[in-house]
Amino acid sequence: MKKKFLLFFLLISAGLFNHPVQALSSNDSIQNQLNLLLDQWHRDAADGNHAAYIGAMTGDGVFIGTDATECWTTPEFGVWSKPFFDRKRTWNFKPVSRNIHPAENNSVAWFDELLYTQMGICRGSGVLQKVNGQWKIAQYVLSATIPNEIMKKVTALKSAADSSLMLKSIFDKNELTGTMLIVDASDGRAFGYNQSRWDSGYLPASTFKIPNTLIGLETGVIDTGYVFKWKGEKRRLPQWEKDLTLQEAFRVSCVPCFQELARKTGSDRMNGYLEKLKYPGMDVRSGNIDLFWLEGNSRITPRQQVDFLRRLHEENLPLKKSVMEAMKRIMVVETTPDYILSGKTGWAVRNGNNYGWFVGYIETKGKVFYMATLVEPKDQKQVDDFAAARKLVIMGVFELLGLIPVRK
Repeated sequence: MKKKFLLFFLLISAGLFNHPVQALSSNDSIQNQLNLLLDQWHRDAADGNHAAYIGAMTGDGVFIGTDATECWTTPEFGVWSKPFFDRKRTWNFKPVSRNIHPAENNSVAWFDELLYTQMGICRGSGVLQKVNGQWKIAQYVLSATIPNEIMKKVTALKSAADSSLMLKSIFDKNELTGTMLIVDASDGRAFGYNQSRWDSGYLPASTFKIPNTLIGLETGVIDTGYVFKWKGEKRRLPQWEKDLTLQEAFRVSCVPCFQELARKTGSDRMNGYLEKLKYPGMDVRSGNIDLFWLEGNSRITPRQQVDFLRRLHEENLPLKKSVMEAMKRIMVVETTPDYILSGKTGWAVRNGNNYGWFVGYIETKGKVFYMATLVEPKDQKQVDDFAAARKLVIMGVFELLGLIPVRK
């Protein structure tokens, strides 16, 4: 194998593939024309002739690169490629073989070719079209060739990037940006969307109701039968304006209720338990005991959220087993024959920008997946559907990944 590769490299170096690929038949003038067109197009790239290179494509042409995000129209490709041509940092693709198939009307042709490139052997394919008597490239698709025997390794290497691209479509559909971290409990595999933000810190907002409740139950400040009494004052949401059990208060995310709980716990006890639980990044003082998770300097990352949730689900926190079991029951959002979804939403506003959380885990098909999703509306002035979108995104992702059935 090494000798064959060396021979191939020597042939390349000697310029064997620098010459135009010969047509299958010297009498086939159309194939000769198209071979010359494609050979010249590749040479124009190698020589840095930008005008000729882009000019060889139709005005409404398309260039599709090896990366899944690379799909440009001719004008877009011209803009993208111009800096490379200006710096003489272009590509030198050498044709190895080519097949051309003209249509019967001789105004359209399909082709595929193998190329020697800086990425090794690649395949180019596409459509040629006759425009005003002149052949042009209407579509060009560049593909990396991957030997079957290493496909599994390559698939594993790019699985994170593939997942991110798939998940981006869900965010785009809901007019959101943000990040998502999902961890497969069976093997610890982490995947998701916008990985660069997994270690960025954000206010926990109402997701803090999880540790707040745990600490309240552990210390005996509240119990599972506790009722938050409403004193008749005006509250931001009508569903908060009544007496609420602990589970009801958690589900409607009653901010005044859990502010009451935090005040009863106190800053010293809160800090002590947060350290014990390894729930990091909270700036807790006596002066902000009922606000520190909603505003100020407290920060938690998606990765830290997932780590905490995993230890809770596996009952690996330094708390009474009964407390962790109660918390997991309170966190159940949805139960179906196919899955159980548990978690908590959160909504914060920082510097005028809204962002929301959905953190938790899903139990499905005998497996557990932990997740921390943080979303922001692309248009900060349009937040009417933002509350619902936090859950819609994660459920859309689980459907896309085949972890739950597609819901109607």
